Amino acid sequence: MIESRAQILREGAEIVLKSEPIDPRDLLRGHYVVLTYPAQQITGDVLAGLTAEAGMREPGRDVPVYVTFEAGPDGHHRPVAASLTKPDEGIFLRGTAPYLDGRTVTLFVDYGIGRFYTNEHRAPELEARMRAGGLTEIVIAVGADGTGQIKAFRQAGETIVTEPLY
Repeated sequence: MIESRAQILREGAEIVLKSEPIDPRDLLRGHYVVLTYPAQQITGDVLAGLTAEAGMREPGRDVPVYVTFEAGPDGHHRPVAASLTKPDEGIFLRGTAPYLDGRTVTLFVDYGIGRFYTNEHRAPELEARMRAGGLTEIVIAVGADGTGQIKAFRQAGETIVTEPLY
């Protein structure tokens, strides 16, 4: 498991997402920053193809979905397509939708990159810096199967945290 994570961090394609922090604590794993991404909310044209696919199936919970991303003019990646099947091309993240049917108008997708664990001193410092510094960019390394791993945090073009391989 550690090696597969390291391989994604080393070799995975990168996407950059906007994020906002929340700073909780996990009694077993320590301090972490909870990250939310606008790209977790899928709507409009991006959702249309997915709801058409979903309309041909029974409604489901914890549905695996694949969201394809493209870089915008500002360098931030945005969802451009969503599907129930793995795309043949492009950079995509595999996520889970808590509920999906053919009538869904806004879909929340959990990509598994919502927590960044760090030590007890770094977590509040990182959260404070993110809140004070405005926009924080999260660099995500993406494996061939769509698995995402947090690789780095950036503010104003400066890398403020880089995740070690091991």
